[in-house]
Formats: sequence, structure tokens, C-alpha cells
Amino acid sequence: MNLRYVVPALGIIAFSNPAFAADSGVTIGGFVDTIFGVGVRDADDAYEAFRAGPPAVPSNTGARPLTGDNDTSANFSAASEIRLGYKVGDAVGAQVDVEYNNNGTDTSTGSHSDVYLEQAYVNWAFADAISLTTGKFTTYAGWVAADADGLYRISSGPIVALYGGELVGAALNWSPSEELGVSFFLVNGLDILNEDSTNTNQDDERFAPAVDVVYKAKDIGTFNAELGYENSVNDVDFFSLGVNATITAVENLTLGFEVIYQDISDENGVGLLGADASRLGLLAMANFAMKEMAVPMSVTGMIQHVNAEIDDAADTSETSTELALALLTNPTGDAKFGVNAELSYQMDTVDAGTEIENNSIGFALEAIAVIP
Repeated sequence: MNLRYVVPALGIIAFSNPAFAADSGVTIGGFVDTIFGVGVRDADDAYEAFRAGPPAVPSNTGARPLTGDNDTSANFSAASEIRLGYKVGDAVGAQVDVEYNNNGTDTSTGSHSDVYLEQAYVNWAFADAISLTTGKFTTYAGWVAADADGLYRISSGPIVALYGGELVGAALNWSPSEELGVSFFLVNGLDILNEDSTNTNQDDERFAPAVDVVYKAKDIGTFNAELGYENSVNDVDFFSLGVNATITAVENLTLGFEVIYQDISDENGVGLLGADASRLGLLAMANFAMKEMAVPMSVTGMIQHVNAEIDDAADTSETSTELALALLTNPTGDAKFGVNAELSYQMDTVDAGTEIENNSIGFALEAIAVIP
């Protein structure tokens, strides 16, 4: 595994080919990551009062979000992950991923957790080109990688708020060719937007289905379409549709694109957004690699835009636009060790009858190593 590889939303398809099938049957992987982040913001006085409620578009600038009267922030963060894979014969594999983050949140419960179980699943290839995956796994949704060693920059950006957390359930994976893969999910909940969607307390009569389709075009790139639906016990209907692409047709240049749309029907006003709502996320990225330099490096430019329209008494509208520029380097020449820098600027706007703004600048330095 090399730093900054791209893994679009392949869903469980990536698991149906047991990459961890070493001769010994056991493999270990992961990463160790340290970030120093600085943030500066300029917010309207009314912004904090509004943020007393749940945000539809969370701010994600710098190493930590800036809150309260703190208009500047500087701190270290540390994260690591251990991935243990085990092959059981020729057809069955299992994997466990345990993550540490000194400011982490367990997405299964929403609570603070320094150490938590990110993934634990079994994959059974019971027929030619067909496999079944069961357990806990990262969400099928979204283009941005779930872990630090899969990113083209240091931070993730605001669009990841639309992806949801880990899922618990099963996925049936079908790969009719080397180019095409389809995963059909049935999980306890999509872990998005309402209090009953988390995978620990979903009503067993309200399973959430999802579909993830991936097409790999030779010498062009990868194209992905995703569809998910959830109906919670509180009659909050959630629908999500996403498309994304990774284009690698030009040597040393990688382009990434994503559009994700979500519709929430909340007749009783019991979901976290408290009303009917819709959200739209857009992403565009370009990464240019300079491999022949004395110090191998690449430059990433990325723009993300997230908009939420909430049908409450004030017809609230929330938008977040982020511009980011990152320099990724391998100072020792080894692709498994990186020292990186990132500068980002995020503009958050809330219009609930009166427009209020929160603009922030983030700067981060990172040292990351991939295991093994």
C-alpha cells in the first residue's frame, strides 16, 4: 500500500478480492498520522447562537473546528489504525480495523472515543464472481477516503458530513467482469441525519437498502454510482444519490469529481434537522505528481461546496464552500512515508431570515507513515 492511493467508493467490492490472502493467511496494515493544525476565523456574533442547534453543514477547517469565543486555534492531533486480515481457506477472509484518534468520535454511537472498532467483517466468495460480506464496514457512500492514508490532502473537507459513518449488516457483491462491480447492501441504518439511524439502535423492521456500482474504464479511470434509502422508526425518510469519478487518463494527473444529493422527509419534525430538508454536495479535485524530482511530491487543489435547504419556519439555508491547496512529499524517497502541508479557506453562510457568516483559514502540517 502506498500513500495517497485513491479508493473511490468501491463499497464492499474491494473486499470480494481478498487482497490480504498472503501465504500465511495473516496480514497486518494501517498507518500512524500526526497533524499540527492552526485555524483563524472571522464569524458574525449571531453565528454561535445559531450553532447551538445541530448543523446541517458542519465546519471542517483546520485540525479542530473553532467554537465559542475562540477565534484562533493551534494544536496537535494524532491518529493511527491497525488493520488485521486473515484468510480462512481459499474462499473466506476476515478483517478487523481498530482506530485511535485523540479527538475521535465513534460514529456508531456519536460519542467521544479515543479507540474504537472501525471495521470487522467476514467475506465469503461462495460462487464465481459473487461474494457475501457480513459485519461492520465503512459506508458505501462518497469519494473522499475514510482514512488518512487514502487522502490527496491532509483533511477531508465538509462534504464528508453527507457520507455517514460505519454500517452494520450484509452486502452481496457481484463482479461480472474485471471492469464492473455491483454491491447490494442491507444494513441496520445508513447512520445519517436522524437519531434512530445509527447502527446500534435501529428497529429490526426498518432495514436500509443501498446499491453501489463501480465501472473501471481502462486507461481512463473509475466511475461510481451510489443509491441509498432509509426509513426510521420515527417516519423520517432519507434518500441519497451520488455519482463520482476518478480520471487518470493523463500521466501524472489525477482528477476527482463528486455530486451527492440527499432528500429528507420529516413530517413529524423528529429528525436532527427538525424538518423536511435537502442537501447537495459538490467536489472537484486535481492532483499533479512530480515523481522525478529529488524529493517525490505532488500538489493537490480541491474545491468543495455543500448546501442544505431546511423547510422550517425560517426556511433556513446553509452553505459551506471550501478551497484547499496541499503539497504532499516523500522526503526519504519512500512512498510509505509522507510529510505534507495544506492551506484551506472555508466560507460558511447561514440564512434564517438574516444572513450570518463564518469565514475561516486553516493551515496544517502532517507526518504520516503507512504500515507495513
